Amino acid sequence: MRGEPYQSDMFCAEVKNYSQPGGQGTHFDEFLAKCYVAAQIQHHLSDHFMWITWSPFRANSWSTLSSADQVEAAVLQHRSRVFGTDDLDEARKLLDPELARSVAARLWLIVLSEKQETLLPLKDWEAIVAAELTRREGSW
Repeated sequence: MRGEPYQSDMFCAEVKNYSQPGGQGTHFDEFLAKCYVAAQIQHHLSDHFMWITWSPFRANSWSTLSSADQVEAAVLQHRSRVFGTDDLDEARKLLDPELARSVAARLWLIVLSEKQETLLPLKDWEAIVAAELTRREGSW
């Protein structure tokens, strides 16, 4: 990533270019569980976790999708893959609430539209920005 406060941060992203919500909720829960595991093993791309979609989903609970409670619920839902156990009580004991809060704090929910895809910088401006970044930092 470029620009403060994210300069040189790395991210993992899952992209769902769907025209309708479909099964995004199910995929999102799986994504959250994967983010938890990535954060747990301190994966080098886990400064931020981005869910990028073209179709909103779970509109009635949108404001809580990036909450620690949602991360915890997703991890417990996928407990056999995350913790290697089907026992819910055992999984609850293994779950790290602080790690779930950390994942939630790093989570980005991005909804795009086809029209937004046209908002690309002009090639002339892209060249100017590349030249300036190269001058300042030594590489583009």
